[in-house]
Amino acid sequence: MNYFEWAEEYMTEARNVLGVIEKKKKKMKEEGLSSDDKKELRETIIAYRCIYRELLRTANTLRERIGAKTDAA
Repeated sequence: MNYFEWAEEYMTEARNVLGVIEKKKKKMKEEGLSSDDKKELRETIIAYRCIYRELLRTANTLRERIGAKTDAA
């Protein structure tokens, strides 16, 4: 697998995680949730945001390596 394909896979996963975050945020707006449920959702969203940022960081690092390899050739 080359760096480009690998970076694209990370970006796809980042988009999937972003979709989960959006679903959790919509669920937060539902009425009838207890404060414990809201707290748990907030913590889950925070965890998913960390994962999202790490996926983006990795994809960008892989893309930078593509540039480095292209420049060196």
